Amino acid sequence: MKFLTQLSLLFLIATGLVFTGCTKEDPDTTGPTIEITNIPDNKEFKFGEDLLMNFEFTDQTGVYEYAYEIYAKNFVPNSFVVNQRLIDLNGYFTKIQQKETVILPAKSESENYFEGDYVIEVKASDINQRVSTYYKPIRIVYPVTEE
Repeated sequence: MKFLTQLSLLFLIATGLVFTGCTKEDPDTTGPTIEITNIPDNKEFKFGEDLLMNFEFTDQTGVYEYAYEIYAKNFVPNSFVVNQRLIDLNGYFTKIQQKETVILPAKSESENYFEGDYVIEVKASDINQRVSTYYKPIRIVYPVTEE
């Protein structure tokens, strides 16, 4: 009888440990995963056209905001810049897709922007204040004009 009592007690303890182990989640130590799904690295865009970005964010606890900016890779004079734009998602999401469009300026007499390597920088934050940064290299050039 003592053996059955010990066996029952051992079974209860083992069952409790199994359920306790299953309910604990790993702590959130990293920021969201960020991806621009429609732009391959070093894709070339032309001044005067729209630059469409499809963002995909995933995080185990939930993404609640993101920001993006575009700047010349080497911060050269006369470079085109999209200053940081912060987007609040008005909630938090473990996976979400967002679309943003930037209108690249056309060539004009008053503006002549640097042509070459640019970077799209995206930052996202989760509800635990963990931040991730993602960089996508692109090229921006003027369209070839026939004279």
